Amino acid sequence: MKKMKKVLFLASAILLIAAATAAAADLYVSVETGESFRSADGSKAKPYKDLQAALDKAADGDTIHIAKGNYLGTSDRGYIEVLKAVSLKGGYTTDFSKRDVLANRTTIQPTPASNGTAGAYALLNLGKKGTVNGVKPAGEMIIDGIILDKGNSLGYHATNGKPAGVATGMLVIPPAKGENNGTKDVIGTVQPTLWFDVTGKLTIQNCVFVNGNQYAIMGNANGATIKIINNLFINNTYAAVQISSRLATGNYGNTVDFSYNTVLFNWNRTADNQDLGLGTGYRFMTGVNTDVHHNIIGLSHRAGLDRTRTETPANETKRKTGAEDNYFFLNKMGDIELPGGGMGTRVWAKNFEEREELYKYDRNEELTTAAAGGFKGKLNAPYLEGFLNATYTETTDYDANSSANNFRRAMGLNQSGSMTTKVSMYANRYPLDDALKLFGAVSGKGAQAIKN
Repeated sequence: MKKMKKVLFLASAILLIAAATAAAADLYVSVETGESFRSADGSKAKPYKDLQAALDKAADGDTIHIAKGNYLGTSDRGYIEVLKAVSLKGGYTTDFSKRDVLANRTTIQPTPASNGTAGAYALLNLGKKGTVNGVKPAGEMIIDGIILDKGNSLGYHATNGKPAGVATGMLVIPPAKGENNGTKDVIGTVQPTLWFDVTGKLTIQNCVFVNGNQYAIMGNANGATIKIINNLFINNTYAAVQISSRLATGNYGNTVDFSYNTVLFNWNRTADNQDLGLGTGYRFMTGVNTDVHHNIIGLSHRAGLDRTRTETPANETKRKTGAEDNYFFLNKMGDIELPGGGMGTRVWAKNFEEREELYKYDRNEELTTAAAGGFKGKLNAPYLEGFLNATYTETTDYDANSSANNFRRAMGLNQSGSMTTKVSMYANRYPLDDALKLFGAVSGKGAQAIKN
């Protein structure tokens, strides 16, 4: 009888595994050749036209294969919402016979026309954004080969802060208005490029995050293993990546592997560079164990890495933050920023081994001359020169004896004057075509050539 029960149990287990495997489906989407959700069935022959429609039909464990084209959500609302533990793979031809992420670009690249409906959302949302107890996908998710670019939807000055040869003027911070590709009075959305609130396993790989005006990736981890591997982060404000813990203090059930990424042109929240910890590549947040390795992190408005967030002494001894085998270059305020003083403590790569905050610290160095040669002809030269020469100046115009100030003084009012600021460059739009050239620029570190 016991033997029979064991056999029945084993058979039941096999059936359950088989059922779970069979349940995982492959769905196909093509904005160019697909059909509406009413007539499409998600097959290669009858793919969905709308990526959001496929996501709404998908079940946990499914994989959605996405052909080349620009995907803006239902009715071009400007964002995609993923509420199930599914995987997204971009870069296919319209017949899905071949996959090449760079040749068959799968983009989320809105214009100002979507800003009204996309105001509260990231371009790609993994989970229900804007709700405390919203949907949090739980399971295994892979985001692979998606190009996310906000550069055609943000507002830029027509002439201010525009170095020679750079495509636009400086980024305009909402609610101020700018322009974009001939469209006037543009107010950009102030949201991350990709946002998540997940449990389980999340891998983001072979993706491009360019021209973001509030974090390229901003996430909440609820007991998650997160891998961010082989991506480009080019021209983003605040920071390229910030991942926070939703677990109780002292619970280190969240881990992040941030590796083989190229992270360049990281701008502060505002042009004056006054935010501690912002304008950086990767931010180490409390409650998360993180390894940062084999990346290229450079051209930051402040520091390459930020570890200014601290915990109690007891929790700091349990927290693991590592940085090794990275190249850094031309970060304006150090390669890592640590607590200390009003503006933080700035540490360069050669001194990482002296910092007890890092449990891994070996083989970090400034980008070598040989490795830097890999960027020749690939980094946009006018943009690079503009960044290196970027300046911020203030001038004041105050006349204590003006009639206005004499009157104010007699009335006991504060004196008045004017202040003029001038910024030579700030988060101007970076050309997407040039960003894509950076895959494989340096062998062994940073984003490598994509194996499709």
